[in-house]
Amino acid sequence: MAFTAGFDFTEAEAALALSQSIYGAPAIPVPTPDPVALGWSKVDGLSPSGPTLLDNLWQIWRSDAAPNRYALVVRGTVDTDASILADLLFPLIDARLDLELDIGGTTLDIPFHLARDETGSAVVAGTHLGFTLGLLLMLLTTDRPLLASLARLSLLPDTELLVTGHSQGASIATLATSFLRHASGPFAPFRTLSAKTYVLAPAKPGNDHYAADYAGIAGMAGFGWTIASTQGWVPQVPFTLQGPGDLNTPNPLRAYAGETMPDSDPRVAAMALTAATAAEAAHVQALAHAQASIAALKAGLASIRLAPDALPGGGGGATPVPGTALSPVLDTLLSRVQLSLNYAPAGALVPLFARPGGNPQDPKDYFWQHHLGNYWIYLQEQYGGM
Repeated sequence: MAFTAGFDFTEAEAALALSQSIYGAPAIPVPTPDPVALGWSKVDGLSPSGPTLLDNLWQIWRSDAAPNRYALVVRGTVDTDASILADLLFPLIDARLDLELDIGGTTLDIPFHLARDETGSAVVAGTHLGFTLGLLLMLLTTDRPLLASLARLSLLPDTELLVTGHSQGASIATLATSFLRHASGPFAPFRTLSAKTYVLAPAKPGNDHYAADYAGIAGMAGFGWTIASTQGWVPQVPFTLQGPGDLNTPNPLRAYAGETMPDSDPRVAAMALTAATAAEAAHVQALAHAQASIAALKAGLASIRLAPDALPGGGGGATPVPGTALSPVLDTLLSRVQLSLNYAPAGALVPLFARPGGNPQDPKDYFWQHHLGNYWIYLQEQYGGM
């Protein structure tokens, strides 16, 4: 079987329950459903025993009622330096990358494609560096890398995959959906998975071109749903600064080839210069932080190994590959940083019309409107009858 297009409350309920469960803590202000009570069982053999260097954790669950239906659940931000670091790696990088891993003199090609090819476009799809790096480490590292789990699922007949997550996990789950939809080369079998995505309270995962691509591959068809509270602040970040370089060409300032329009209105040019100056200053600061953070992350690569079954063709044989093999890949990511901070939401929006206010028990709880307990209240009230 395959998923049916369209928003389904039962599927959204399961996504919310799974997204809360992976935190290992009760929801507030009210309990969320227990995924086990909803008929889901965690598949330990396809789930890692620990997180990545950026403290990303994910799990694979299976439906008891529909044995061919699985769920990929990505944990959101937790209170650790590594997890918070992923949120703060702001720069956008190209969403379509062809990466190479050097394994003992053998070069392995990794088509890491999160958007369609836009050759010739002045603006191309871009994704959040921290979330993109989080997904890459999930795919390649830990004792049960996500690439290996996806490969095993793609070999099973008629596999359905519910993709979900909350907060940072929601943003990474969105990118994971793009990876599945654009899978090519050794990962092409991933496209056989019937995938449907429900994410909750995601930060903006990429720019407007990425959002358009995601709408084309998932949202518009009814297979990529973004559930967001109207009072939550996380779906409003990262801060968006749009400059002249973020506009498609030709436009009143630049011709298609990039040269300045000779008859540009000086008032428009002056306004554009102001915007460009502000955006450039913010980008320089974000890039400097990213470069320092990637350098520190490289040092941590020496402490991990890449599992051979996560690599295309089982590269490396039976011997685990040193994590330092990823160092050039991180350099490639930094080399594809875009001169842009023009973020946009992605996915077909399911708005939760929330009641304004803070935590009556804790006025310093700035995540009050972000808690999945509140999401569960509003989801039941507004969509429970569907």
